[in-house]
Amino acid sequence: MFSADGKVSKTLYFYVFWNLVKVFLLASGVIAGIMSFGGLLKQLTGNGLSLPQVIQMLGYAMPAMQTYSLPIAALFATTVVYGRLSADNEVTAVRAAGIGLGPLGMGLPALVGGVIVAILALVLLSFVVPSLTLKIERTVVSNLGQIVVNRIQQQHQVHLAQAGAQPMTIFAQNAWLEPTDPKEPETQVVTMTGVSIVNYAKATDDRKLQVPEEFYIAKQAQVYIRQAPPEADEQESTVQMRGTLADGMKFPRQVTDRQDAALQGGVRTQTFGPFPLQSPLRENTKFMDIRHLQYLQDHPEKSQRMRDSLADLIRNDQQRDYLDGIRKQLTTMGQVQFQTAAGERYTLRSGTLPPRLDKFRLVLGSAPQPSGQPPETVRLIQTRGGDLPSIESDANEARMRVYPDNEAGKFSITMELQDAVVKVNDEQSARDSFERSFTVPMPQNIKAISNRTVSAYLRRSDLPPGDARLLIRNLMKQNNSVISEMHSRISFGLSCIVLTLVGYGLGVVTRSGNYLNAFAVSVVPAIISIVLIVTGQHICENVPPDLNPLKFHNPLHLGLVIIWAGNVIVLGLAIVILTKLRRM
Repeated sequence: MFSADGKVSKTLYFYVFWNLVKVFLLASGVIAGIMSFGGLLKQLTGNGLSLPQVIQMLGYAMPAMQTYSLPIAALFATTVVYGRLSADNEVTAVRAAGIGLGPLGMGLPALVGGVIVAILALVLLSFVVPSLTLKIERTVVSNLGQIVVNRIQQQHQVHLAQAGAQPMTIFAQNAWLEPTDPKEPETQVVTMTGVSIVNYAKATDDRKLQVPEEFYIAKQAQVYIRQAPPEADEQESTVQMRGTLADGMKFPRQVTDRQDAALQGGVRTQTFGPFPLQSPLRENTKFMDIRHLQYLQDHPEKSQRMRDSLADLIRNDQQRDYLDGIRKQLTTMGQVQFQTAAGERYTLRSGTLPPRLDKFRLVLGSAPQPSGQPPETVRLIQTRGGDLPSIESDANEARMRVYPDNEAGKFSITMELQDAVVKVNDEQSARDSFERSFTVPMPQNIKAISNRTVSAYLRRSDLPPGDARLLIRNLMKQNNSVISEMHSRISFGLSCIVLTLVGYGLGVVTRSGNYLNAFAVSVVPAIISIVLIVTGQHICENVPPDLNPLKFHNPLHLGLVIIWAGNVIVLGLAIVILTKLRRM
């Protein structure tokens, strides 16, 4: 095995390296298998995926899990192989032949193996893992309707995170998946009975407590889940959801002084959506390839996080400007008319109180009149076809909300009338609440707001402090997330080299080739390295809500230090062990 001049021959190199490869592949396969089956257990038991789909997801998940197991497997393999060589006195024989125990001597196969594993880890993390992860997501999306059904049947609730909109939780007694319509094979239809829906106020910070805003109760609901075609600047399609409620009621969160005013009105047929569902994987930097990360580093405004923030600002401006225009017209002229595409006309007349904006809602009201004088109420007149009104409504208070749809160029308007007297043809009835919804074209000046950019909002001096703070914070979180992910991948890859050197030293020092002992000895440095990388990433992305320049410090630099601290600590351990070997 040795040449005459005492150098390690190719036979010894191949012998040690081949043993490292065998143990490494065995350890990596076992760890990846455990992680994959553990991750797919929920899909098997809770999401109703079929066996072929689970097998397909297993095939996608195995390479990803093997990637994350590479540092531990490399450390384990070097500890076992060199521990067995030391226990069998083969290391002693090598030293007797004049072979050094340094990284370029007996440890050269471990060093070469570490470099190969590091390159493999970087390639997999940069290209392969992101692609396979999105394939896993597509498999889940193709069965999203059945997942919703299973959640309802098992937990009687499903929480939906809407991109750029209010979070929503649907409670139901039962649900089932309707047969697929051959005309729309990409649409999944879920029917639910005994439905309650809670809309939560959209948070402006990272608070965990969600505040309910509106409640719906319906006898039945149908949810339509459709995989929409990708946008022009995206490769992946998005998932959109819409639904209809039948025979229900709507409640506010806050109850007024009158006990009977809690009910907002019966809902014979109510629609909600469409809205895009958030992808927990596609916009997670951990599952982006290196090209996408580089693109987002150069163009952070193109990220989904910033597009959602921009969509919120645009939506708020459109609602605020449109309602303010209606308020001014009511103040000067006393009434305003809305013409729908269906040929209906709605005439809204203000009461005695001046119209006012309450956040993104226009409130109209009437003050009590002296005795003997007729009340001047808020009036909504609905006209269909001719000039004769089909429905007339008088109310003490009216609340107007608008919901912009920029793709269709329309506004969805909802009018809620309180303490109303409704006249339909010749029949008149008093109602605690009366609600009408209709759609009107979006004015061009309001539609032009949708062309605003992130940089334009950052330059605005009249932007509300809360909106400006949130926009800057999201931009900082986006930049920190991308930068920390790049550093984490490089640190993860280099940890494979450092850990192999530690494993080599631990194996020779401990003189044990036992698998259990080797695992117990090697798991600690690997955990230190991985935990610090993950911790550093979380610190980089943990941008606090308070961006006061006197108190705030960007956590990026501290996070990057912690990301690399694991390698520094393990490298220090490797230097100590290798120094000890040279003195043996």
